[in-house]
Amino acid sequence: MKNPYAGTSFWQPSDAECDALRTHLLAELPVGHVLWPADDRLQVVARDRHGDRIVVRTGIAATPVALIHMSWTGRPPMAPFLPETEFFESDEALIAAIRNGPAANGARPA
Repeated sequence: MKNPYAGTSFWQPSDAECDALRTHLLAELPVGHVLWPADDRLQVVARDRHGDRIVVRTGIAATPVALIHMSWTGRPPMAPFLPETEFFESDEALIAAIRNGPAANGARPA
């Protein structure tokens, strides 16, 4: 399969690293998070070269792709909305958000 993230700041880790990233993600998901309960549907498919974000296939028909900003603490955060998660309807929609760059107010792009 062609890498949809080629030319972006994301790369496709090995299967073993994807499994390790998924395990770490599951450790960070608190009860009440939009991806809770985390069952076998979550699949890590890409990682940001800057190290703090991952792309996940959600198994949710309406929002099949998620960009998750990991805290790397290895435990659930105090707030159920963390780790920050942004949903996209496709890889192409996520890539478009990445390429749009920072918003005028200085917010970080997806």
